[in-house]
Amino acid sequence: MKSRLYVFAVLLAAQLLATISSAQAQARAKMTPEEILAAIKPGKWVQLEGVIQRDFSVLCTEAKILTGDFLEDDWSITAVARNIDKARQEFKVLLLPVKTHNNTEYETKVGAFKSFADMKPGIMVEVDGTYLKSDTMLAVEIEDVSSELIAEPGLENQVEAVGKVEKVDISNRTVTLMGITFHIINKTWLKSAIK
Repeated sequence: MKSRLYVFAVLLAAQLLATISSAQAQARAKMTPEEILAAIKPGKWVQLEGVIQRDFSVLCTEAKILTGDFLEDDWSITAVARNIDKARQEFKVLLLPVKTHNNTEYETKVGAFKSFADMKPGIMVEVDGTYLKSDTMLAVEIEDVSSELIAEPGLENQVEAVGKVEKVDISNRTVTLMGITFHIINKTWLKSAIK
């Protein structure tokens, strides 16, 4: 009796693992660049991640199509800050200008990061806010996430962006998000996600 129960438990565990693996395969699919570009449409909310190139375009390694209710200040970008202009309280992430205002919040997990005065070139930031028609990000919140650079070397060459797709160019295999060109490549993974 015990051996039958043991065999049943093993078979049940195998069945559960097969079901979980199948669900994971559906959530993250390996598709051709053309199939990914066909799924990503202008106006859709997406999360794109990838490796920054010298011209500040990005080789997209992962794309997620997001569903849910989004507000105009749900845009987000995580990358290294550069071109800090203390007088104007502006900086750039890749080539994207980021403007702050009196109500911009500053956060950090480690150290002091309480105002724009604490901004330094080379820190990794997560900027949440609104992408304006002037191709500028208006920051609602800026978080110093530089501590992640220690845990994951090479992260300074990466970007993660969340927002609405501006343009899809099928012939060049590119998606434009916040003015940034993301190249969809053979190694790009497509995921569906619910927010």
